[in-house]
Amino acid sequence: MSTLAFIFRTIALSFLFAGSTSIVFSAITLVKAASAQGVPIPTAAAANAPMFFMFSTVVLISAIGLLFGEALDYAKERKLTPLIRARYISSLICVGAAMVLKFGIIPQMEVLSPAIKTDPAAHAAFVKLHDASRIDFSFIIVCALISLLLPGFEAQRKLAERPQEAALTP
Repeated sequence: MSTLAFIFRTIALSFLFAGSTSIVFSAITLVKAASAQGVPIPTAAAANAPMFFMFSTVVLISAIGLLFGEALDYAKERKLTPLIRARYISSLICVGAAMVLKFGIIPQMEVLSPAIKTDPAAHAAFVKLHDASRIDFSFIIVCALISLLLPGFEAQRKLAERPQEAALTP
């Protein structure tokens, strides 16, 4: 893997995995803390919504960086072992989930957000989108983790096949 591809992949996957995980845990913690203080869950969730809306842009930019890094890697290497193929597939699923989040789920949530406290239909639609975003974030987190870990298995495979050659290449 080229250094540039490695840098793009690592930075992108850092935001996609750790950033998404942090946002999800932060939102859960903030809603539970607000709820414990007597704040209704819809009100607490509405207060957290802008955090998700803004982070969806970070997710999209990171997904584009991941796609760029994988494209650079493929352009240089041009080989598809089963582990590399699995990494590319995982990365593509991650990129697709990021696009679904940014272009499919978040715009609808932004439109509904102002009305979720007063309009039961808007609240119900928002809850459905929220559930979809949870599934989508799960795909982003799991696929980013898989894509992040697979190069380590590829390096181990190379080392087992050709210990002298693998020790000389990064």
